[in-house]
Amino acid sequence: MFNRVGTVSVFVSDQQRAKDFYVNTLGFELKQDAELYPGATSRWVSVAPQGGETEIMLQAVDENWSHYAPVVGKSQALTLDVSDIEQLVADLKAKGVAFQQEVQSAPWGKSVFMYDSEGNMLLLVEQPTF
Repeated sequence: MFNRVGTVSVFVSDQQRAKDFYVNTLGFELKQDAELYPGATSRWVSVAPQGGETEIMLQAVDENWSHYAPVVGKSQALTLDVSDIEQLVADLKAKGVAFQQEVQSAPWGKSVFMYDSEGNMLLLVEQPTF
């Protein structure tokens, strides 16, 4: 039986900087920050929106994941559901978060692409109310 999506990886070049961005700038919960194995240079760092179940794994591009180096700073195809997107965008801009464009409206909702601390593009979506 499947219960939920556990983690979605976002590949980063600096786990500490990414953790700081997701926790301190976006306000996500730090779910885990632990050694991958004794002596590892990379860590298992995962975050989630407050109360969220699916965790975002901030995966370092190290010798084991070097084939993912080309995706750092590119769209990670990660969508975050949000509410009051205009206010959230204003709040994040005040914290220095960069956006690709202004909020767009479509029949399926409002959306905007933002950049994380590593240059990864993430899609914020506010679902429509009917």
